[in-house]
Amino acid sequence: MRRLVVARAGVIIPANALFMKRILVITNNLQQASFRLRMEALIDLLAQRGFGLEVQVRPRGWLARRRLLRSAGGYDAVILQRKLLDPWDMRLLHRRARKVFFDVDDAVMFDHSRAGMMARWRMWRRFKAVARQVDGIVAGNEYLADLFRRDGRCQAPVTIVPTVVDPAHYTMKQHGPTLTPTLVWIGSNSTLGYLQDCFPALAEAARLVPGLRLLTIAADPPRNPPVPLEHIRWTVTAEAEGLARGAIGIAPMPANRWTLGKCGFKIIQYMAAGLPVIASPVGANAQIVLPGETGLLPGTMSDWPAAIAALANDPALRTKMGAAARRRVEQSYSLSVAVAAWAKVLGGIADCQLPIAD
Repeated sequence: MRRLVVARAGVIIPANALFMKRILVITNNLQQASFRLRMEALIDLLAQRGFGLEVQVRPRGWLARRRLLRSAGGYDAVILQRKLLDPWDMRLLHRRARKVFFDVDDAVMFDHSRAGMMARWRMWRRFKAVARQVDGIVAGNEYLADLFRRDGRCQAPVTIVPTVVDPAHYTMKQHGPTLTPTLVWIGSNSTLGYLQDCFPALAEAARLVPGLRLLTIAADPPRNPPVPLEHIRWTVTAEAEGLARGAIGIAPMPANRWTLGKCGFKIIQYMAAGLPVIASPVGANAQIVLPGETGLLPGTMSDWPAAIAALANDPALRTKMGAAARRRVEQSYSLSVAVAAWAKVLGGIADCQLPIAD
């Protein structure tokens, strides 16, 4: 099914939207990974179920923002995609819209890029305003859902919808004996530090596994890796091709209130490519990885070298875990799972009340 993309206006509209329930999606950035993975990837599939998602980028100008929010009454429902609105904007949207849902896959209320006390207070205030005025929360993991229930005092239904992938996008890894077992890490510059914090463990692993290598797929390579490095600059095509060249996917991560909100997307990518995973047991990681079946969850960095050696030196174990990982993605972390969940969330909009006029 084809859709019309109007790039200059920042709008994505399904081609047959006139025959569907109209859903306005408000996002900050059409290129942001959260939007691409949790909304854009579902547009065609939700259209097949009768829900036409019309995406608009939230304008920066005050008047343009007000016009967009006032237009919400012309839709059957509105999805705020990751964007926490100021209280006055949220009140206007709540009055105008028939139904409002909030989709989130990060602990945006704790945005770690906002260092100032005033900025943190404003973010928390927005979180409270959204949590108390939406008709439903769609959260990427249980930690985020609990924040809205507990700290946000959200009375609306909360649904867990993980960030998912299209398994067909990934080539299944064919494992076998190798003299250069390759760890692969995919991520953004904002999480590159987590990988670099793992370097002492990788140095120790290299003593246990001669020939150990590291492949990174990101905008920039890490600094001073302790093992031979190959770096691939990230693109949609390069990520799938690069993962197939790895043997083990790794996801080191510290535990804090920001990382607990992460939804383990890189882990799901590794598993879709048929790679066993070694990950820190933080947040959603511990739910996605089945220890001993699809990967390993070493409790501390001192446990990582042995975990790496166990998989790097055993191609049969990698094959077994990789196959189980792919099956888990197909069953629990594929597009069909997210579409079914969203269709259920949106299924009640036919009974919604008319918006309140100003």
